[in-house]
Amino acid sequence: MKFVIVSERPRPSVRYEKVGRLRPGETGEIEVILDGHGVIRTIPTGDFVLVLNGLFLPDLELSESGNRIVISGKYTVLVKQVRGMIRDWPKKKAALFIREER
Repeated sequence: MKFVIVSERPRPSVRYEKVGRLRPGETGEIEVILDGHGVIRTIPTGDFVLVLNGLFLPDLELSESGNRIVISGKYTVLVKQVRGMIRDWPKKKAALFIREER
């Protein structure tokens, strides 16, 4: 007898493309860097800590699964990488992705 799982909610296929990185800044802020464009904004580290603890901020939000942080509704970064970056400050960086639905 075969075991089959049928999805109850259809989802479009999603593709994540790396477009930049988050880098620790000199003043305790996190710099959002796009490849080829440089720093597009800086975000206080405390704002990321608040989002990781479940609080809502206007330009930062946690995904439904809790695995990603969405910046300005456009860019995505993995929670695991942000936690590692904050923990090992200033040695680590985090990859910045853009989400594309197909």
